[in-house]
Amino acid sequence: AGQKNRNHLKEHVTFAGVPFAMEEVLFDPQTSGGLLAAVRPDQAEELLAQLKEEGLAAQIIGTVTQKKDTEIYVS
Repeated sequence: AGQKNRNHLKEHVTFAGVPFAMEEVLFDPQTSGGLLAAVRPDQAEELLAQLKEEGLAAQIIGTVTQKKDTEIYVS
């Protein structure tokens, strides 16, 4: 299924300096779903602390930036 995701989305994603194995993880359907939250930058650290306080394995993994040549840019 990961290959189907890659084939379907490859025109919308640019990877820069990301190992192929990580690309595979990001296209894996098991990592798709309710795992991501967009939060205002001024609230991110506070939310992260609260999530960790609740025992959840949470991390800040990126930022929203101006659009590039593709919709998704992973570096």
